[in-house]
Amino acid sequence: METLASGIVQIRPVRSDDLGAIHELEETCFRDPFPSYFIDQLAQANPETFLVAIDDSRILAYAAVDNWSDHQHLVSIAVDSNSRRKGVAQSLLNALFDRLKEGPLRLELRRSNEAALALYLKNGFHNIGVTYSYYTDGEDAIQMEKWITKKDEILA
Repeated sequence: METLASGIVQIRPVRSDDLGAIHELEETCFRDPFPSYFIDQLAQANPETFLVAIDDSRILAYAAVDNWSDHQHLVSIAVDSNSRRKGVAQSLLNALFDRLKEGPLRLELRRSNEAALALYLKNGFHNIGVTYSYYTDGEDAIQMEKWITKKDEILA
């Protein structure tokens, strides 16, 4: 459990009964939301790296990382508008970093999404390129990457 400015938030892996709330969150957070079948497939394929943030049994946010052949891919982070700027996305990222294997973690974000860009830069991501007209409305995507490293465990 994480203690945030808004209270106690639990971070846990997604469950099938979460998917309806996640579909709603996706629709309200993005101009071009992923279709529900894609979210369902992502959750089924990535049970350890599709996480939800919960406060009082209500889903505030989710984050999903998919394993690709040459890297891990942060597909999406969505945070309810009333829960933004309270550390929820940071808590999700921290939990993901603990679960990911060593190697590159990549993502795309809208060029205009300054809040997300600041979050990713603060967490050690760097710009690796631009995909022009990536989104359905023609907006460009910034491509970012972070190298995930695992610390060696010290056995006592």
